[in-house]
Amino acid sequence: MSTHNHFRLLEQYQQYESVIHSLMESIMTSLNGLELLQSEQAQQQTINYLSRSYPFVELLYSLDSNGIQLTDSAYSPTMSERKRRSLGKGSDRSQRPYVQAARQSSNAVVVTSPYLSNATHQLAISVVQHLVDEQGRDRGYLVINFNLRRLISYLNGDEMRFRCHHYFQWIYGLIGGLLIVVAALLLYSALESLFSLFDEDNHVATGAFGIVILITLGMSIFDLGKTILEEEVLVNKDIHHHDSTRRTISRFMAAIIIAVSIEALLLMFKSLLDGGDVGNQLINAVWMLMAAVAMLAGLGVYLKLSRDSQTAD
Repeated sequence: MSTHNHFRLLEQYQQYESVIHSLMESIMTSLNGLELLQSEQAQQQTINYLSRSYPFVELLYSLDSNGIQLTDSAYSPTMSERKRRSLGKGSDRSQRPYVQAARQSSNAVVVTSPYLSNATHQLAISVVQHLVDEQGRDRGYLVINFNLRRLISYLNGDEMRFRCHHYFQWIYGLIGGLLIVVAALLLYSALESLFSLFDEDNHVATGAFGIVILITLGMSIFDLGKTILEEEVLVNKDIHHHDSTRRTISRFMAAIIIAVSIEALLLMFKSLLDGGDVGNQLINAVWMLMAAVAMLAGLGVYLKLSRDSQTAD
């Protein structure tokens, strides 16, 4: 249901690049690469152990000195899109950039730049260590893959929110969908009133205003539901980024301000047509219009202050 904001992830990666590389290198150097190189069982035990402390670890595999995968890839229990991945034993990875980079250095750890995985369509990072024994023999390469989104969430302390995010999206999707259904019912009621307008013994202008009220109310509710779906379901936003919060608040407030303004104008015109107690209706309409102006001014002050605060940071 979610759409990943890869540009924002790459920005965060650049911000924390040195920290990420240090963490990746410490994880790799904590392992006994020579023992893991040939043992598929040891690799699986290691990835299970790592995933308990580092939920962003996805898989581990080894290559021989020629870049051919020695064993099937060891998957973590939290592996994303596992069914779409092949086990990989016997795959020729000698031309992969990380193998080319690691080939020039012995026992050093190489961290790749983020890349878009063909299997999961998510950004990932690979860490590879070129293993050379004490006799100087080239034993091969040990490779660990990390999910960049989960890694950034781990560094931000957002692991629990990340796990619950999909459930929140379903709830917001249900709310937005119900609002759109209500808007459709209002539009249906407006259409029904339009067809029956000439059959009833009512003032045409008064009935027309009632129809306009139903249409504008349906439009406002539809816009609110659409905003919820776009902001909370269809777009993966970063709650730590000022622009995401400002955009969401601006869109919600704009929808409310438009709805209140339209209803105030309709009430104002309707009071002139109805006659009777015009003064009270007109005053109520003016108060509604002033409330819309106050909300608009408050929104402008918020946008100005938040922009200045972001610039100062």
